[in-house]
Amino acid sequence: MKVVTASEIQNIDRETIDNICIPGEVLMGYAGKSISDYIISEFKGVKKTAIFCGTGNNGGDGFVIAYFLSNSGYHVDVFVAGVTEKISDTSRIYYNICRNFNINIISLTEQNIYEFNFSDYDLIIDAMVGTGFEGIPRGIIKDIIIQINKSSVKVLSVDLPSGLSSDGQAPEGDVINAHTTVTIGLPKISLVTYPGMKYTGNLVIREIGFPAYLSESSDLHVDLIDDVFAGTHLNINRDIDSHKGSVGHLLLIGGFDNMEGAIMMSAMAAFETGVGLATLLTTPKAREIIAGRIPELITGSINSDAENIDLVFKEDRQYNSLVIGPGMGRSEFSKLVFKNIIGKLDKYGIKKVLIDGDGLFHLSEYLKTKSLPQNINFVITPHFGEASGLLNKKSSELAKNRFNSAILLAEKTSAVTLLKGPATIVSDGKYSLINTTGNRAMSTAGSGDVLSGIIGALLLKNNCLHAAGIGAYIHGLAADMCVKHNDLKILKATDIISYLRPALANSYNSSIF
Repeated sequence: MKVVTASEIQNIDRETIDNICIPGEVLMGYAGKSISDYIISEFKGVKKTAIFCGTGNNGGDGFVIAYFLSNSGYHVDVFVAGVTEKISDTSRIYYNICRNFNINIISLTEQNIYEFNFSDYDLIIDAMVGTGFEGIPRGIIKDIIIQINKSSVKVLSVDLPSGLSSDGQAPEGDVINAHTTVTIGLPKISLVTYPGMKYTGNLVIREIGFPAYLSESSDLHVDLIDDVFAGTHLNINRDIDSHKGSVGHLLLIGGFDNMEGAIMMSAMAAFETGVGLATLLTTPKAREIIAGRIPELITGSINSDAENIDLVFKEDRQYNSLVIGPGMGRSEFSKLVFKNIIGKLDKYGIKKVLIDGDGLFHLSEYLKTKSLPQNINFVITPHFGEASGLLNKKSSELAKNRFNSAILLAEKTSAVTLLKGPATIVSDGKYSLINTTGNRAMSTAGSGDVLSGIIGALLLKNNCLHAAGIGAYIHGLAADMCVKHNDLKILKATDIISYLRPALANSYNSSIF
């Protein structure tokens, strides 16, 4: 499913009105009727409803809802946020219908708002401001938001919770804390990314007749990574006469002294995700610890001056993708290894590279003097601390618009960027993906190393954007399955690994085998 910005949904709305010739008044009626049907179906026992309408078109949706709920036997009070003379022409049609139907309509001001007890209602419907809102709620809108949030009543927001902008920005002021948000046509970026998701509650998407060629257009550059997306784009096909070499050979570099576990988890996750072969290069001491612990893993070591790296690659092996960084450390030796590898990728025949963990520290230093090779496809998977180093911005600043931060990282590094966190965002600078799986129990040591192994394996047969995006989806789905099946609230990273194959099986058509 596509995800849209405010301007994109406004363009879809305009195209539908101008080219398909569905009047705006009709679309507003469809929207309000669809939402009222949802309320009647899903909010059982609700009879007394307060509907807060703005003076713009979002308020018009509220007037439509008011009419249909009232006509279905609900007690409805409509509160207009501001003076009724400012109601838009399209919304006024439905405002007049409500008046003619004798629905109680009250104009709220900063003087009379405190005369009403909103806690007396079974349900509050927030239809004050919509997709075009930016900035800080002020005046009566701000006062209403504060009073609604103080009540203990469930709130359903129309399109977006009032006070929340559409395009991923963190709110600058007060925002409705919705129990449910019913959005029209397509989800907006703030509804499916953080911090906006904290205010959204349960997200419901209702169709109102936008043409499919608009709502599914390739001109819309953001997709949700859900089961449909993963099932459509995941490629782990194997020919009937395939062998380990043809399935793909993954190289891993990391797990240096005293940090062996990180790269071991990456390797284990890669095998669970379907690599044909995997080879690890690490320090001699670390190799002694790791060798044989993962029976399927080939191991080798890099000497103290890193001069034997070329010799390793001269062996009769072809590596299809590389994961570098987990457990690599930040020593001068690690820096030397990173620099040597990145500078010789083309010579070694490696065309797809994932950089994670300590590799991202070395990358931030590397980019101060040069760029990544243009003929190699890169994926980076930073958390906010690592992203801060790459962009030279505070983590708190990046978190104010996570969606935009992922795009900035991709543009600066020329790498597909996976910005970790809830609702992980993946971007190549032009196209972006937003993940829909995962849970808070994943906040544990090694979880990112597991993700690196998953993506490293998927890079063997998928492009970088899809490998990173679907890798995040599989990673989160495995954690969700583990938590659900075992009734857990806490996970170890290795718990996630044990559910990777079931998660994969859930995401592809097994008939390919």
